[in-house]
Amino acid sequence: MSVNALFTAVSGLNANQTYLGVVGNNIANSNTDGFKSSDPIFENLVSQTMSGTSSSQEGLGTDVYSIQQEFGQGALQTTSNPLDMAIDGNGFFIVQAPNGSTYYTRNGQFSENASGNIVDPTGNIVQGYPLSSSGVASSGSPQPISLNTGAIAPKATTTATLTANLDSNISPQVSSTMSSSSFAGTYLTAPAAAGSDTITVDSPANFSATSGAAGNSILIGNGDGTSNLYTIKSITGNAITLNQPLTSSILQNTAVSQSTISLKSTTGFDSGDSVQINTTGKKASATSDPYQFLNTVSSVVTPSTSSTAGTVALENAMPLSSSGYTTGGAVIAGPPNDYYSTTINTYDSLGNALPLTVTFAPTSSTSGSWNAYYSFNGTAAERQSLTSTAPDVTFNSSGQILTGQSLTLTDVPPYVAATTTLPDGAKSPLTVGLNLDNLTQYAADSATTSFIQNGYSTGTLTSFTVDKSGRITGLFSNGQTKYLYQVALANFIAPTGLVSEGNSLYSQSYASGQPAVGTAQTGNFGYITDSALEQSNVNISSQFTDMIIAQNAYVANSKVLTTENAMLTSLEQAVA
Repeated sequence: MSVNALFTAVSGLNANQTYLGVVGNNIANSNTDGFKSSDPIFENLVSQTMSGTSSSQEGLGTDVYSIQQEFGQGALQTTSNPLDMAIDGNGFFIVQAPNGSTYYTRNGQFSENASGNIVDPTGNIVQGYPLSSSGVASSGSPQPISLNTGAIAPKATTTATLTANLDSNISPQVSSTMSSSSFAGTYLTAPAAAGSDTITVDSPANFSATSGAAGNSILIGNGDGTSNLYTIKSITGNAITLNQPLTSSILQNTAVSQSTISLKSTTGFDSGDSVQINTTGKKASATSDPYQFLNTVSSVVTPSTSSTAGTVALENAMPLSSSGYTTGGAVIAGPPNDYYSTTINTYDSLGNALPLTVTFAPTSSTSGSWNAYYSFNGTAAERQSLTSTAPDVTFNSSGQILTGQSLTLTDVPPYVAATTTLPDGAKSPLTVGLNLDNLTQYAADSATTSFIQNGYSTGTLTSFTVDKSGRITGLFSNGQTKYLYQVALANFIAPTGLVSEGNSLYSQSYASGQPAVGTAQTGNFGYITDSALEQSNVNISSQFTDMIIAQNAYVANSKVLTTENAMLTSLEQAVA
């Protein structure tokens, strides 16, 4: 009597016990991100031939030939971590262990470590390619991805574009003409501290310490668009001593000017009016270039007789040249609400923010003609008129701009030497081309639609995004974005030949073949979804079915074992 049934039953028990172990492992990892389920591959054992003929073969049982992983796509689940990544399609993330070993994984649960590297949950560093400023990946082998980029360098502003509407319902403007021979001013050649009663200027000859002289009272700018009035006590060389100490610290290149201008008529000029001051030319210059300024009237003194001139006191110091300006130009005044101002931050070469304020002033009671004035960092700046007579911008009867030109603006006026160093050490001067082509003039409130410029301050990395091709883009605190790295992917001819190393990691083997390395959305690689993870591809319903099949097979094999045992027992009893 043959006892082969005992051994075939035992092989069936062993094989189905392994089957149950595989099912149990699948179920246990049903919530493991990136986990791939496994299936046992059964084979029958070699048969023995009975009576020497092939038609009389008796099987010797079964065995689990291999346990093969199924690399089917798992479902994607969104997360709140921007560094979490899921591959939809073919490919594996490449990670490098601290000992230099390379592994492959579908688990994209990544984070940033203390060194700025992107790592998986076990500390292995994710590999990728550095990106150029245009988002092109470097060639060569992948390298560790690092978000430790440092600060992004500042960029000085060179252009600005303003889109705005200027209200066509302006009030009538009044005009007069300067009557004195010059309108004098100068600049501080050195900083002056609050409490000091002495300032150093480049041309003190424009002023006088004599009581009652035109230059006796001067305005000194505070750097914030305001000025303080001071009386001159004495002048020694380039040093001017004041009757009272300075109330605030004054920077080099700050304007110092006369506090009053003489007008042939002050009719229509009121305290608080915004006033446009137009010169007929600049003294001591090869050409008589007209310059224009914007200021505020603090008080008005009317002429005492028809043959004398009136005076207008100013609130703010004018940015005048050291040799003054030839007067005789028009002085235009109007209510403050007829002047529209808008501000944007520009940036110097060190990344310092310099607020640029542009003010539009109607030039007459006729709608459609405006001049543009500007200030940097709160200090009104001199600007040369675009032409000697025409306004900066004009509009047609439909409110469309007729002359939209670009103003060249500088934070250090052109008559200050080009080698002048700004107080903060930034490159001097800052020159900005202001485009006014997008202005309109409709019967609506003056308002700015957009005011943009191309400079920015220094910035640090604040957040990042990952696109479908795996490119990581950093968002910096100055509002700029920068391409950083592109995540590398690997694929295998036979991924089922990969060796599972635990922690959802795989290593290559002879059976898997060499990895093909590339990036998402190229070749046969899938795409990457950020803030998402690939879930386990275990199908619980299928696993329960497999468990029932394995259980029934195990019970049936045990029945074969008990039946064969009963037969042997009967034989023993019969023999006895």
